Amino acid sequence: MMRPALLAVLIAVLPACSHDPKPEASQAPRSTSQAIAAVPEAGLPPQRLAPGKCGLFLWGMSAPRQFVLFAESPAASALVLLDGKPVSLPMTGAGGEVFGQFVTDMKFEDAASRTQVQVTLKPGDALEGGQRVDTGNILFRDAEGWETILPVTGVRACMPG
Repeated sequence: MMRPALLAVLIAVLPACSHDPKPEASQAPRSTSQAIAAVPEAGLPPQRLAPGKCGLFLWGMSAPRQFVLFAESPAASALVLLDGKPVSLPMTGAGGEVFGQFVTDMKFEDAASRTQVQVTLKPGDALEGGQRVDTGNILFRDAEGWETILPVTGVRACMPG
């Protein structure tokens, strides 16, 4: 039998776990060219690292926070949320400082839509098996030249091998 205090806590917490991804009626509809500029309605699916592998996990800082980029080392590509859908993009450039198995500046491009994605990161404190990403941003540039900047945070983590 459940205690009344525990039941009260569950009743109070369960509504906070629900999420309605529908846009508010006051939001204007988006055109196709503006779709990349919108904050995604759903994040990337969960990702698993194989033993001995490292990954970069980034979340957008805008509400609702969504999982928006995943790259596994060596980072030859990244899974990025584009127009609300996961898209695997090849890396087209890398620079900046070494950040574990990654670098602080990475570029990816979707040849089909000609969308460019530039990731810039500022590493944070070390963690057991990884490191935080204190701040960063992802710049999305569509074929028409429109740019959207999404502030991000995250972690670089390794699965023990």
